Amino acid sequence: MFFINRKIDAHLKQFMKLNIKNKIPVIILIKSNTNKIKSKVLSSNGKIKWEYENISAISCELSPMSIDALTEYPEVSFICYDYKGNLCLTNAHKIMGTNIINVYGLTGKNIGIGLIDTGVYPHPDLINKRNTIAYFKDLINGFDKPYDDNGHGTFLSGCIAANKYTTNIEGIAPDSSIYMIKAFDTTGKGFLSDVVKGIDILISMSSNTNLRIITLPFEFDISPIINPLELIIKTAISKNIIVVAAAGNNGPQSFSINCPGNIEEVITVGGAECSGNIKSCKVASYSGRGPTTNKITKPDVVMLSSNITSLSSDTTYLPGKSSHIASFYTIKSGTSIAAAFVAAYCAIMLEKTPTLTPKDMKSVVCLSTISLGENKYSQGKGLVTFT
Repeated sequence: MFFINRKIDAHLKQFMKLNIKNKIPVIILIKSNTNKIKSKVLSSNGKIKWEYENISAISCELSPMSIDALTEYPEVSFICYDYKGNLCLTNAHKIMGTNIINVYGLTGKNIGIGLIDTGVYPHPDLINKRNTIAYFKDLINGFDKPYDDNGHGTFLSGCIAANKYTTNIEGIAPDSSIYMIKAFDTTGKGFLSDVVKGIDILISMSSNTNLRIITLPFEFDISPIINPLELIIKTAISKNIIVVAAAGNNGPQSFSINCPGNIEEVITVGGAECSGNIKSCKVASYSGRGPTTNKITKPDVVMLSSNITSLSSDTTYLPGKSSHIASFYTIKSGTSIAAAFVAAYCAIMLEKTPTLTPKDMKSVVCLSTISLGENKYSQGKGLVTFT
């Protein structure tokens, strides 16, 4: 019966009831014969947005009747709504830069870190001493050179790989390389289909580049029966890529960690704030708390995330145009910062021991902590340290 089919995401059913005549963005997960399903989409006047290389799926726009009709095909396993996600960063309320001392003397050399974000501005601290931007792909507007019309991706890139060109601010892994996928727009919103495509691209690149880590500084409040984001993330991990995700900014209540931070195999990072030394550190009030709805203990660890100084962006800049940045630096807070720091930490650990698997790295990160005296659903194993 129409709208009752179990192959349809429950959230999608609500949109189908409200949009009988309008096309709806969806992701179709396919068991077999992708070409047949693509043909059916096109013959239903659907528009295909993305095809994926590393999971059997396509994203497209379809009418409710066409969605319902497609579920009758045995080749279709599930149809998921194309949700919008949010970045995990906020403006700071006071100025307090934080320097993290890397006692290992490692710099992340020859390690690539993928970021699914708002883009990256060609900031002097990222390109003048050494061009840390190894790759840029724009899934929103189609530009072929780096830019950032929001600033979030540039800020995190600075946390990872800033190189002290204009001042004394340096990322945790200044010799690492940034592989940036722009899947979030100027408002900090991004479609699930674009995020999955971004991870798909990075997985395909990993076999012939130095890309070893993917950072996911966002959250989707979704729980479909079959989750395409979870599928692509687990595919990445199966191909020996370390995945680091933010715990989100929905704390302090329990069960406030959304996808992808609620996936067991990823390294989920909550946020911490300090007023001077480690003894003063505590889990940030906004940091997402576990457990997850399927009773997984999350986050895995916490990292500094409040009132952090990093790189700013000229959000009006577009490739080929002149740039007029007002200030090279800004101060922000959020668990996406914590995730970026831990991703950079993973890079220096990989520089030291390149054979570490995602499972090994998760163990290393969890062991590199000190307890803040809070419960495991707030701090995980504790605060990641570099000592």
